[in-house]
Amino acid sequence: MRPPAGPALRRSIRVSVPALVGFYGGLYGLGDSTVAIYALFTVIALGALSEVTGSPDRRLRTFLGAAAAAAVLVSLGTLLAVSTWAAAAGMLVVGFVVAYAGTGGPRVVGVANGLQLLYVLPCFPPFQPDTLDQRLLGLVLGTVLLVACDRWLLPASVPTPVPDRMAVLADEVAGFAGALADSLRLPAATAPELARQREVLESAEDLRITRLAREQRPLGPGRRDRSLLATAAAIRAAADRSVALADLLSAPGEPPHPRTADLVAESGHVLHGVARTLRAGRQALPVDVTGLDAVLAAHGAARTPGPATTLRAGLAAVALAEDARLAGLAVSGWSGAPRPAPADTPPMLWFLHAGRAELWGRRLRAHLTPRSVYLQNAVRLALGLAVARVVAGVFDLQHGFWVLLATLSLMRTSASADRSVLVRAFAGTIVGAVLAAGVLLLVGDHRAVYVWLLPVVMIATFAAGPLLGLAAGQAGFTVLVAALFAQLAPPTWHLAEVRLVDVLVGGVIGAVIGAAVWPRGGGGEVRQVAADALRAVADDAEAVAAVLSRSPVTETDEPERLHSTAVLLEHAYAQYRTEPMPHGAAGPDWLAVVLVVHRLDAYDGALRERHPALLTVRSGPADPDADALRAGAADVAGAYRRTADAVAADRVPETLAEECRGRFPPVPAECDSRLLDGWGWLHALCDNLARIRRALAGDTGPPVTSDPPGSTPDAGRSRAASRRPPPD
Repeated sequence: MRPPAGPALRRSIRVSVPALVGFYGGLYGLGDSTVAIYALFTVIALGALSEVTGSPDRRLRTFLGAAAAAAVLVSLGTLLAVSTWAAAAGMLVVGFVVAYAGTGGPRVVGVANGLQLLYVLPCFPPFQPDTLDQRLLGLVLGTVLLVACDRWLLPASVPTPVPDRMAVLADEVAGFAGALADSLRLPAATAPELARQREVLESAEDLRITRLAREQRPLGPGRRDRSLLATAAAIRAAADRSVALADLLSAPGEPPHPRTADLVAESGHVLHGVARTLRAGRQALPVDVTGLDAVLAAHGAARTPGPATTLRAGLAAVALAEDARLAGLAVSGWSGAPRPAPADTPPMLWFLHAGRAELWGRRLRAHLTPRSVYLQNAVRLALGLAVARVVAGVFDLQHGFWVLLATLSLMRTSASADRSVLVRAFAGTIVGAVLAAGVLLLVGDHRAVYVWLLPVVMIATFAAGPLLGLAAGQAGFTVLVAALFAQLAPPTWHLAEVRLVDVLVGGVIGAVIGAAVWPRGGGGEVRQVAADALRAVADDAEAVAAVLSRSPVTETDEPERLHSTAVLLEHAYAQYRTEPMPHGAAGPDWLAVVLVVHRLDAYDGALRERHPALLTVRSGPADPDADALRAGAADVAGAYRRTADAVAADRVPETLAEECRGRFPPVPAECDSRLLDGWGWLHALCDNLARIRRALAGDTGPPVTSDPPGSTPDAGRSRAASRRPPPD
């Protein structure tokens, strides 16, 4: 479906006007072609090749920050233009650093291509370091004009702030929790209200953060973005737990559950407080979680053994409360409310007390692995641009910077995506070259015609790309550069020929590098990272069982490994969704696998926090109950490892969940909270293993298990979400 024409046309005008004013002002006003070119390409780089979103103030900060970085790149490119090899080495470093900086979140990703262009432009001959002041003047002029037009000329619409959307979802979850608490006290009398609140909660699915455009998501390394993301994840998890608990304990004939009702009701109160804080922002008061802590302790003390359904219900109820508590603490990092003391901060909210340098350092180090799509893309792009710069310099290609511009704009994250893009780009460029040659032959050296033609072509070109696709954009840009350079030098139809050759060379270089460096892109990486994540789940299952059975924790226990792998899996999946799918191939439901891994990561963190590892191990006779828990964990871990091997080998795994569950012994009549949570954890692992198997088999229908539908701690909304089209 094509986007609406209105926003694309408005953006085209908003970019074209400052570009034209800067170009004509520099060329005809100041009589300086260098200032004119750099003013024009600054606007194109930061306005047309970049995605800058958000409120006017946020857009202003992004433009100014990008302009400051661009000034460094223009200076560096000017100095390294002394030789082909110096410029290519600089391109290799700049290409990698700018692309890898995308780990800093959507704001950096949005301006990365524009920043690359502002190194590419000055790194070509002639070597004229004495013109650096003119180049920087053009950069400043273009930035000022772009910022002014962005704010006052057809300003972009401002989307609903993410915190406001999250607040709506938090209120909906809190409302459902309140209705569920009433139902747990008086099941029959309050069933209609619970059903109504459930419908309202289902309608709030569109408010989930994964439904936001990628550039709006709070994915930066700073405290506020991390806090907002953690709050969103906790609210979403609370929604899952509350619906799962309703599925388990709200069936006809179910007796009242007053203690669980108290816990659910207090969780709802905390979520209402989270919603108020999200709306209040910097003026917010801290969310009070002391009441929830007291009810949580009382509920835990009253838990007793029971059948598998009871174990799951107990784990779901406590998990709901802990998710609400986590949201209440996490939101303090976004608002102006006082943050919890370090001693009261859960380990997963470590960033609440970390400095900016540590936050950035952790983010950059986390992706320094071959499994990171950010690292892969940075290496791929840097090599492609460096090779293109060498080829353009060694063969002395005229207007060689178009070669790098083609590589930059046409290179994709997989070889299959490169092929589909190149065909359209070359077709569009050929059409554009024919049109440009015709215009140059007909108009000849009448510069006044080009002065009036350029605005029309520029507005049409910047609107054609978003509306009509890549081929139309390339055709328009080819005519645009002809009308542009015809005002800088005596025009000839050979200019169109040069443009065509340069685009062909740049596109082929990008395609060759893409085919040589991680050619499968996100589609291949998501499979390998998913296998790594499932192995991490297996290791964690055994480690958590050791903690809960009061056994020594091995030195190989790495609780951070599952979390870091879950993050890599999420990014690999996000890239996979941007790549073309094979025709007629539905493929595995990787989104369901991503959600399961994140859910198990959250379970792991909650259990480790609730039951910390013992510093000393009690001596005495063997504990058969603890031994049984560890044996059950070993069975489940083995099933996850076999599933991981099948995923890595591109096979559908066997059905293993019920096989594991069938070997679990009855839960002892006398059992403390550690072992109760352990058995609940193992049942949850089995449920999620069955879900993974269905997702990998492409079966999005309801699960076939020995339990009633919706009897898992993650049922309901999570299962419904996995049946919907992936929101990314």
